[in-house]
Amino acid sequence: MTTAATEGTESTDRAAMLSRLAFDRLAPGYDALASGEAFQLQRKQTHRLFARWIRSGFRVLEIGCGTGADTVFLAGLGARIVACDPSEEMLIRTRRRLEMAGLGDRAGILSCDLHDLPQFLDALDHAEGFDAIVSNFGALNCAPSLDPLGVIGRRHLRAGGAMAIGLMGRTCLWEALYFTARGDRKKASRRRTARADVPVAGIDVPTFYHRTDEVAAALGAEFVRDAVIGIGVMVPPPYLEPRWLQVPPALRRAAAGVDRFAGSWPIVNELGDHTLSRWVKRRVNHG
Repeated sequence: MTTAATEGTESTDRAAMLSRLAFDRLAPGYDALASGEAFQLQRKQTHRLFARWIRSGFRVLEIGCGTGADTVFLAGLGARIVACDPSEEMLIRTRRRLEMAGLGDRAGILSCDLHDLPQFLDALDHAEGFDAIVSNFGALNCAPSLDPLGVIGRRHLRAGGAMAIGLMGRTCLWEALYFTARGDRKKASRRRTARADVPVAGIDVPTFYHRTDEVAAALGAEFVRDAVIGIGVMVPPPYLEPRWLQVPPALRRAAAGVDRFAGSWPIVNELGDHTLSRWVKRRVNHG
């Protein structure tokens, strides 16, 4: 008889397989897809925050590095990076991007997903720990469970260090309005479910819309959240780029400007295409 634990493992393995296959297929065209104005505005917003949170000399673990755009940015800040991704095709492009930027010596690459990452880190000599852990633009939405993230944080993040976690949230204002206007209620409300199959490169990838309390539960009492920023509250998801470009340039610039400060407002910060939250590991007081 198949146990619930076995079924859960099979579900996790299948989700990982589909995600890896989809992003291997997507990798050759990913940078072109990510080059649009809407996506670049969202990335600039996250990079402004990373520049505030990551200092030169920091040792940073990046989970779900994709083609390495954030990896290169973080290395350019003077950080030393360990970047991982389950897609070999994505990692090929990360290595190439680092080499072209002259930053190849500042980053190590691991081929694995969140589920297997604790074992990889335990097997490597990382006794010095990390000063920060970063996962951006929904990489962790491919993970059925965030429990491994808590394991990594407890074992490998230094006290006083922080995680910056960028997730696709349960509510995206642009997405809800757009699909409601088109009469597609299913897509307008798809993020309200815990799980949905999202087409990526012709493959339906299981996508998990983790709530904030799920992140808190996975990380445990050692972590406290000190920032929640909505990414793409006024700027739409990248797949709406053609619609976005129909908006007059002056209005697009104004919307991007509003995003820079409105993204931190309570309630509003939960309405973006993504939500970037920062979780700090408490220092132990031995006094």
